[in-house]
Amino acid sequence: MARKTAPYSPLNVIALGWAVSASLVALFVICLAVALAVPQWPATHAWIGLFSVASPTSAKVWIDGIVFSAAFGWIAAVVLGLTYNRLIGR
Repeated sequence: MARKTAPYSPLNVIALGWAVSASLVALFVICLAVALAVPQWPATHAWIGLFSVASPTSAKVWIDGIVFSAAFGWIAAVVLGLTYNRLIGR
C-alpha cells in the first residue's frame, strides 16, 4: 500500500533553533577572532557591535556575544519556524 505524504513539510522549530543559534555563535567567534588578529579592519567590529558594547579585547565581549547570539538565534528560529509552519498549513 502506497503511503501518501503531505505536499509540504513543516520545519522542526527545535532543530532550527539549534542550527541558527550555533551559526550565529560561530559567526560571532570568527568575527571576534578576526578583530583580534586584524584590529585595524573595521568590518568585523560592526558584527561584534550588534551583540556587545564591550571592547573587543575584553572577556565580557565573549560572554555577551555568545549569550546574545544564542538568544537571538532562538528568537529568530521560533518566529521563522512558527510563521512558516502556519503559512504552509493554509
